[in-house]
Amino acid sequence: MKLLAAMWAVSSAVVMCVVPQQAAAAGKYDGSTPMICAALMVTECEADGRCQYRTAENVNLPALFRVDTKGMKVRNLEAEKGRESPIKNVEHANGKMLLQGADAERGWTLVIHEDNGKMSGTVSADGEGFVIFGQCALP
Repeated sequence: MKLLAAMWAVSSAVVMCVVPQQAAAAGKYDGSTPMICAALMVTECEADGRCQYRTAENVNLPALFRVDTKGMKVRNLEAEKGRESPIKNVEHANGKMLLQGADAERGWTLVIHEDNGKMSGTVSADGEGFVIFGQCALP
């Protein structure tokens, strides 16, 4: 458990250090090229209103994932078999890219700021929900 937490902290720090340099050089996060995103902060809320901070791994969400809008899929980069979730809808509004999809019994939405790659998202399931904040990087 401590090893997983340490690996998550290191990967989060690496993404945060690399992203600002890539953002200036690579351009917009508009979905024209695949991007790698990191879930840096996850809050889990239950139907009774209780919420608590979690790691993505603790709630069976990917900490690192690839967003491919041309291929219409989000791929977990940490899963052994590369678990994927199809993107059902892509929209652009006010400098943000909005993605929606579903996987098993969970529905999800991601919002990615097209200028800087900042990401927020929600995942909804029966009796629980997750709010995710993170950062995306261009290849």
